[in-house]
Amino acid sequence: MQKTILVVEDELVVANDIRLTLERAGYTVTGIARSFQSAMESIMRTKPGLVLLDIFLKGDLTGIDLASQLNKQDIPFIYLSANCNTSVLEMAKITQPSGFIVKPFREKDLLVTLDIARYRHESKQQLGATASREPAISRRQASPAAEQPVSATDSPGQGLPGIIGQSIGMLRIFQQVKEVGPLDTSILILGESGTGKEGIANNIHNLSPRRNKPFVKLNCAALPPNLVESELFGHEKGSFTGAFERRIGKFEQANGGTLFLDEIGEMPLSLQVKLLRVLQEREIERLGGRETIKVNVRIIAATNSNLEKGISDGHFRLDLYYRLNVFPVMLPPLRQRKEDIPLLVNHFIRMYAQKANRRTESISGEALVRLMDYSWPGNVRELQNVIERSILLSNEPVLRDVSFINSSPREVHSEDAQQIKTIAEMERDHILSVLRQCKGRVSGPGGAAELLNLPASTLKSKMKKLGIEKSYKA
Repeated sequence: MQKTILVVEDELVVANDIRLTLERAGYTVTGIARSFQSAMESIMRTKPGLVLLDIFLKGDLTGIDLASQLNKQDIPFIYLSANCNTSVLEMAKITQPSGFIVKPFREKDLLVTLDIARYRHESKQQLGATASREPAISRRQASPAAEQPVSATDSPGQGLPGIIGQSIGMLRIFQQVKEVGPLDTSILILGESGTGKEGIANNIHNLSPRRNKPFVKLNCAALPPNLVESELFGHEKGSFTGAFERRIGKFEQANGGTLFLDEIGEMPLSLQVKLLRVLQEREIERLGGRETIKVNVRIIAATNSNLEKGISDGHFRLDLYYRLNVFPVMLPPLRQRKEDIPLLVNHFIRMYAQKANRRTESISGEALVRLMDYSWPGNVRELQNVIERSILLSNEPVLRDVSFINSSPREVHSEDAQQIKTIAEMERDHILSVLRQCKGRVSGPGGAAELLNLPASTLKSKMKKLGIEKSYKA
């Protein structure tokens, strides 16, 4: 990606501050535009390597309208915005930006986000080429193993310490972690329970310049809401009943290092406000204290919940989501990377055979096929527990029987156990899916209205009714 940037921002004072920041960092600013039209004219004169794009511009057309044009020309862009409502967030995400920066932002936040956008754009073609070579894993491929045991001395396929996998999904994760680890930015790790979010967080910390500083963990769902604040910020003696001495909180413990906030979606709204202030101001106050304490902490957050739904339901703050979601890492569930199961099984056999002083060295092909056929709703953690339990119940060189908690595990995928949706919800999901396919374009050739065989005015009316609002011109 070229180090040339177009700034599309309707506030000239903000735009000029951004220009000065970029030029000090070695970027060339090709221009400043305040509207859709002036931005398109600037792009026609000089095609930039990247666009910094405000959502709300002068005139009727928005930054989201401009994003559709940028996608057509393969120009990456980063949204700049103050707080937006949920419908605007959904429309912005459909256009697939390379980043999202919340105003006001620090100079360092902007430059790190630009580094990440460059990485994403440059690796997109490479990842696409790799994906085309992804092997299809099925029972048919696993069945030859039934003829002979799979040895636990086979290649471990370990791309990162403590993380096992050679599937395309995990190779992408390994690449993302190695790229983002050295960058001092917030990370949001998304994935179902048992997919290994804490292990990824550990690796990000160990790859960063903070590796020799503390790595402090807090599970936001493991404590009552009234105790989470004290755990995070600490408290002074006598600040509340039972506070018999001063307590140093997780932020101070992690100073100079990394704070891992697991299950961030369970954090109370009142505490989300205070966390947002820490991310913005880099300072805290202990409960019952009057002193402001400066902290230098990198935040890695993780969740197995849908934060966007939490935003819609009013349980999670949109501005905090923007702050944390600078670089999302999405971990695939085990059922989507079954080619990694033999590697994981070998690793767990070695681990638990040694721990339990058992003779087990391999697994039979028949037992492996049974593991490959299961849907693993508990992901890697469930597989680990199954292998540990099976090792304890066997002392043979070859593990021939795998011990599930239920003698006949149900083969139910989580996506098959969805709640029944209303007609309106299904219609909304379908429209959003088509909009994603059309890169956010509503009308015109190749637009969502054409694909849905609806007049553009009818589609816009439905979008407004269903809470998918956006100012589009045909």
